[in-house]
Amino acid sequence: MRNALTPNQGAVLLFTFMTGSSIINIPAPLISFSHAGAWISLLASTALGLMLLYPIVWLADRYPDMTYVQYASKLIGRPLAIVLGLLFLSLQLEMIAGITMDIALFLKSSMMRNTEHTVFIILIIMAVALTVRAGLGQIAGMFGLLMASVMIFVVFNISLSSLNLNWHFLLPVVNEGMKPLLHGIYFTFGFPYGEIVLFSMILPYVKRKPNDRTGRKMALALLLNSASLLIVTLITLMTFGPLAGERKYSMFEVARTIEVTEIFQRFEALMGYSMIVASFMKAAIVFFCAHLTLNQILGVPQDNRQLTFPLALLCSVIAISVGIRGEAYWNFIVSGIHPMWGITCAVLPLLLLYLVSLFRKKKA
Repeated sequence: MRNALTPNQGAVLLFTFMTGSSIINIPAPLISFSHAGAWISLLASTALGLMLLYPIVWLADRYPDMTYVQYASKLIGRPLAIVLGLLFLSLQLEMIAGITMDIALFLKSSMMRNTEHTVFIILIIMAVALTVRAGLGQIAGMFGLLMASVMIFVVFNISLSSLNLNWHFLLPVVNEGMKPLLHGIYFTFGFPYGEIVLFSMILPYVKRKPNDRTGRKMALALLLNSASLLIVTLITLMTFGPLAGERKYSMFEVARTIEVTEIFQRFEALMGYSMIVASFMKAAIVFFCAHLTLNQILGVPQDNRQLTFPLALLCSVIAISVGIRGEAYWNFIVSGIHPMWGITCAVLPLLLLYLVSLFRKKKA
């Protein structure tokens, strides 16, 4: 089957999805919100993410071979399921536009400053659409190798930057009360932990067997993601101190501080590759979910690929229209609006379906 996955491949996809753009983009805004207590906010949002993963896996177990939209139709009826599906789709479209804009802004600000955002956006989304047409099974096989290369470069970058670390920048931890920590939890739960609801569209493709521990493998992937984000956040904080919150693409900036003799320099190129590839992989996973959601809302067979390019055109229009408003406007959406968007359009509806399913189970 073109889209069939093993439990291990599902866990790798979850790690790729969670780590993707977040390993580069999380540290700076998180530190600007929570300061030296950023790691506390990250641990708290990880705990919330694990709690959210449980109902996702539970629903996948109770309704095997059914996606979020399909079991919503079974639980609350087709009309309400379409409403929830449209809300879910709006989040997915916003995520695709956001990831694409992020790659475009990075390329324009760091590498190709004379090229317009539009060129990057169209090329990236076209590449994402072509990747999704290959099928989820092929995506999982390819992304495992690509994510391994990304993590090797991240570990390499962290190892070389260890000589520049100042442990004193970790203190004081909570000198401004709980409000900064809560702001950091709100931000990191919305991005990336609240986004795992999208895997309610992917879990039906995981071919599960008794005692295969799929849920544990998914939880392990989430914990590995949390450990990765925690390490890069601490490295960023110990490298730049109070200025860490102002360093966008923080691991890219950390790489710029590395210099091993006069021969080995410019290690930021490795982090540039890591950011582009990891963000591209996350965009492809989200695009797959969006395409599947759209097919099921319209009643089209879920393996039908006719809507791939129309959906890619829609995503391009959304990303370009947002890019016209400027980078500051987009940063506001990502840090302020996106977490609430995810909680409203994905997390709360899924929890509602979980409660309805529990009630029906008890009633039965």
